[in-house]
Amino acid sequence: MTTIAQTDRLTIRSWIPEEDAESAFQIYSDPEVTRFIKTKTTSTEDAIKLLQRWVILSTQLNGGGFWAVVSKATPEILGTIILIPLRDEAEQWTQDYEIGWHLKKSAWGNGYATEAARAILNYGFNILKLPTIYSVARPENTTSIRVMQRLKMIPIGRTHKYYKMELEMFKLGKLT
Repeated sequence: MTTIAQTDRLTIRSWIPEEDAESAFQIYSDPEVTRFIKTKTTSTEDAIKLLQRWVILSTQLNGGGFWAVVSKATPEILGTIILIPLRDEAEQWTQDYEIGWHLKKSAWGNGYATEAARAILNYGFNILKLPTIYSVARPENTTSIRVMQRLKMIPIGRTHKYYKMELEMFKLGKLT
């Protein structure tokens, strides 16, 4: 297990597929959590495969990845934070990195997404030396859009350029 970042309340670490599968299943089998994302699981075995795929992808992303967000108080997995290249209409990686988060419902409203995102933005700018980090959300996903606003990300409008859907796009530069 690799720790990517820590905050006062959170540890952001690599996923451990066999150990973390039940937590991932609980998150990605909840229709409220997956309402705005494509990632879904239907069993613990499905979650193991998802996490194994994420671990492999994370080794190919030059420091980017899909990581578990873990509470320091309870060692419970609260969700996922990502820093990965955006995918274009052909599902190909682009040079533009995005930050995103998926938290289980019981973790909503506690500031965990903002806290984890700040740590990963710091990692992206200071360790990976990314000049700009983007974030995208479906227009109706107002909760994620509010997190982007709290992060002081700049709205740049709607786009159809990524993930084959209309998305609100925000950006943050190291000097922003």
